[in-house]
Amino acid sequence: MNQENNSNSDSSAEKARKIGMLTDVGQVRTVDEDSILAADLSFGVNSESSKFLLLAVADGMGGHAKGEEASKIALNAIARAVIPDLLNNTPFTKILEKGIQNANQDILDYTAKNPEASGMGTTSVCAVVKDNQIHLANVGDSRAYRVSDDEICRVTKDHSYVQALIDEGEITEEQAREHPRKNEITRAVGIMPSIEVDTMKLTLDSDESLLLCCDGVIAHLSDDDIHKIIRDSPDPQTACQEIVDMANERGGSDNISLIILSSEGSDTKETEPDPTSD
Repeated sequence: MNQENNSNSDSSAEKARKIGMLTDVGQVRTVDEDSILAADLSFGVNSESSKFLLLAVADGMGGHAKGEEASKIALNAIARAVIPDLLNNTPFTKILEKGIQNANQDILDYTAKNPEASGMGTTSVCAVVKDNQIHLANVGDSRAYRVSDDEICRVTKDHSYVQALIDEGEITEEQAREHPRKNEITRAVGIMPSIEVDTMKLTLDSDESLLLCCDGVIAHLSDDDIHKIIRDSPDPQTACQEIVDMANERGGSDNISLIILSSEGSDTKETEPDPTSD
């Protein structure tokens, strides 16, 4: 398990977004090959200051410690690329793409020096957050969602065998969940010398949360399950725990990792009283 949180929350900011994050080995695997990162970055120059968030989830593959190493290498490479460039006016999506490209090369370099690790790689979904602007990059089948009280919407597209079938109209989303090749991805970090990275930018409304997660979440929870938990939880860390608990209760067949950036003011969310209780 690899989990890093450099978040420095300001409790006096009533509308500040909060971060929840959790990674869990699940019920079947013996090693957690996922890595997650949440960094709260503030820069001050003279009288001006800027604040950013860097969020990332990586789902390693390769078996035993190989996947764990791949996901860790990837997030280290992304952080090293992104953090120094946040103030140089380079588009954030370009910085994230550079980070993933660097991660790809770092994993290839590692496997060249350690032949026993051949075949290891990782997915990655990462975001730079500045105010309400979300800059995303992804490779593989780790996902980003935006979540409001009314709906949940996936904003990334999986690079997977079943997603290609969905795009071609051969199967539905529901059929993809049960397809025998549902775990096959068509793009990963650290496998090939060149890699295509999907990037996008979106604006997160004040009542919307952002979710980054690996396929260990998606394997056991529907979008409706995820939506209800995030909508009804008092804070994002509680939501993370409830999602992990539900995935484990339903089999926990893979590692389970996620990061939630809450809506504004969600730390003051109150649960409606149960009219049937005494």
